[in-house]
Amino acid sequence: MCRNAGPPGWARSPAGLEAGAMVVHDTDACPPAGDGPARQREIREEILRLRALLREARRPRRTAPAAELSVLPPPVPASDWETRLATAEELNAQLRASEAFTARLLAASRDDIQVLALDGTIQWRSEGGRANAAEAAAGTRWAEACTLWAEAWPEPADRRAADLALAAARAGRTGRFRAPSGPPESPRWWDVVVSPIQGADGAPERLLTVARDVTEAHRAEEQQALLMQEMAHRVKNTLALVQAVAAQTLRSATSLEAATDAFNGRLMALADAHDVLIRGAWAEADLAAVVAGAMAPHIDAVQDRCAAAGPSVALGPRAVLTLSLMLHELATNAAKYGALSSPAGRVAIAWTIRDAAPPPAGDGRAMLRLHWRESGGPPVVPPTRCGFGSRLIERSLVHSFGGRVALRFPPEGAEMELEAPLAALQDGAA
Repeated sequence: MCRNAGPPGWARSPAGLEAGAMVVHDTDACPPAGDGPARQREIREEILRLRALLREARRPRRTAPAAELSVLPPPVPASDWETRLATAEELNAQLRASEAFTARLLAASRDDIQVLALDGTIQWRSEGGRANAAEAAAGTRWAEACTLWAEAWPEPADRRAADLALAAARAGRTGRFRAPSGPPESPRWWDVVVSPIQGADGAPERLLTVARDVTEAHRAEEQQALLMQEMAHRVKNTLALVQAVAAQTLRSATSLEAATDAFNGRLMALADAHDVLIRGAWAEADLAAVVAGAMAPHIDAVQDRCAAAGPSVALGPRAVLTLSLMLHELATNAAKYGALSSPAGRVAIAWTIRDAAPPPAGDGRAMLRLHWRESGGPPVVPPTRCGFGSRLIERSLVHSFGGRVALRFPPEGAEMELEAPLAALQDGAA
């Protein structure tokens, strides 16, 4: 509460100001509130009254009969009125400075600060709140035409949250909630705190709401939740792929040792593919990096053992895993039976992008063509049975991306040619 201050004997009676009496408010003990203009008007009126009394004190007094002088109060010296007027003017200047500082302080905040009546009617709004209102679309919570604060929130659930926060503040507690406002295509999120403004009797007489823009933090939280869901999805996919590789390897192996070697090699290929994806933040990876990663275990000191050429092509996570396994199978077979089993053997990998051709010449989709060709190795004998590697090469691309694969085994070296829609290979969904 405000306290009276000033020279001794200065006080204000409830009925009004008596001659020689004035009111002085301590601006340090009571910072400006909603009644600031009334206090300022009161001090201005006091200054005008003191100036009038000072003029009256300076005016020559008429000589009165002795009988009248005995009942009249002694005159107040003009110097006393001057002192009191200077004090009042100083207090008025302090009050103006304090209110100006508070106004600048509130104007510097981008928070939407509002003072409400107990029924939720908006009584005052900060400069930051008015700036937010000017930036937002009409019809949202920032619409100046809306006088009931809770009704300005666009969603019914948010209005209920606002009503609960108001009820908590009326009960002397603090209410808090988070809600969006603004255009649906680009809403802004607000962290809202509603607290009571206590009166002289300690009971809430008004309500204070402070809404802070937390849009960036909310988007970061949404992104984090999405990444967690994406990670769980990818882990499930990876485990399912490992399970399928293990089952197919054991089914096709001729011995436990052969199954162990094949399974370990395929797991390493998956690990290398994941390394490539991690470098691209699981968003995409370049085909050249996928080829290099698959061929790295088979590169030795022989010059130009493996040649790769083609344009830069960004692949989605699914395509990276599938092509890594396919290239791993081709390289493993080449190291066991084909070109990489001979010092003179070579492997050439080339890829091109065929531009989309409209019907009837094409189906309107851009296509990726990749060609694997071995040379310089021992004469190739076509396999007598279709193992897991061959099934992976021939089926996975077709099932996953709608492409086609052709495996050929001419005597001079094995060849593989694949073609798949570029858009399907670049799909980011894993």
